[in-house]
Amino acid sequence: MRKVLYILGLIFFLFSCEKGNMFIIEGNIKNAQGNILYLEHVDISKANLIDSVKLNAQGNFKFKRERPVSPEFYRLILNKQFIDLAVDSTETIKIYADLEMFPKDYSIEGSENSIKIKELSILRDNVTLEFNKLSKSFGAKEISREEYADQASKVIDTYKETARKYIIEGFGSTAAYYALLQTVNGLTIFDPYDKEDSRLYGAVATQWDFHYPNNQFSQYIKNLSLQGMVALRTERPVKYTMGNTISFFDIDLPTISGAELKLSQIAQGKVTLLEFCSYVANGSPEHNMLLAKIYDKYKDKGFQIFQVSIDPDEHAWKNAAVNLPWICVRDPQSIYSENLKNYNVENIPTGFILNKNGELVLRIDSYKNIESDINKYFK
Repeated sequence: MRKVLYILGLIFFLFSCEKGNMFIIEGNIKNAQGNILYLEHVDISKANLIDSVKLNAQGNFKFKRERPVSPEFYRLILNKQFIDLAVDSTETIKIYADLEMFPKDYSIEGSENSIKIKELSILRDNVTLEFNKLSKSFGAKEISREEYADQASKVIDTYKETARKYIIEGFGSTAAYYALLQTVNGLTIFDPYDKEDSRLYGAVATQWDFHYPNNQFSQYIKNLSLQGMVALRTERPVKYTMGNTISFFDIDLPTISGAELKLSQIAQGKVTLLEFCSYVANGSPEHNMLLAKIYDKYKDKGFQIFQVSIDPDEHAWKNAAVNLPWICVRDPQSIYSENLKNYNVENIPTGFILNKNGELVLRIDSYKNIESDINKYFK
């Protein structure tokens, strides 16, 4: 009898240990019979598929995974739409939804932070919708760049006003982290290089670094916070120096492949057209056709184009840029770009010519005489 009790006790102990080190995501999705529900673990740069289940007639599902050592982010994916979640304990998160409304209308139980993340994701989606409307109006020239900037700023301020409350409630929470790091069409809403926003980055980074020093998210936000602080202390933008000549403000932005490329890396030995543009703006295809004729004519003589897109939609930019034969980069800060301020760009497109010595020699606001403007630097 004593041996039986010992064995039963051991089984109970092992079961309790296993349960205590697991978290559960379960629930029900109506009208989703036969669909595959996926569970992904979200890293800093990508999401990794870790589990899936085929939904039966009842739509019930259950995922059981080992508890992470520190807070992590996950997402449920159904028909290419997703619900963001956060796990920071051995909690059981319950989700109830309907296929037709997934993920716009769903309920969550068992995780206070995941409930807040739901509210923040709805807020972010509304901001994205407003931004897309503004981008469409701007591209159709229904509103000016100044009107676009003013209205976009109001949309951003509305998000910040609400999201800031979630952040201040608990700087070390997953909801605060999620609120701070949201982007709209690749544009960071809270800017680590903004004086006010930088304080929030610092507060969240401090708490995460203290409680979870080895967590990847802690390291990421700590680096962002430090970069912002350094830039703000510097105050003045840095120009690129070639020899003893200060020639231009350097630009460091990602290409289509995602690799960072500096203007200073290529602005030597060739005549360079630096241009700020928008591929979704009216007249952009015709404008690039004009540049293509000039590029084909002068590229063998040592001519190149470094084209900076301020399009907020990364996918639209890539679809257009992939067909262009010159250097294409994109500024994710869009109309809020420091590069636009440094070069005093008020209208799109605006260009600048750098001679073969890497010196900025001409500003181009009108492209009426663009070919003759370029040609004289080959003489």
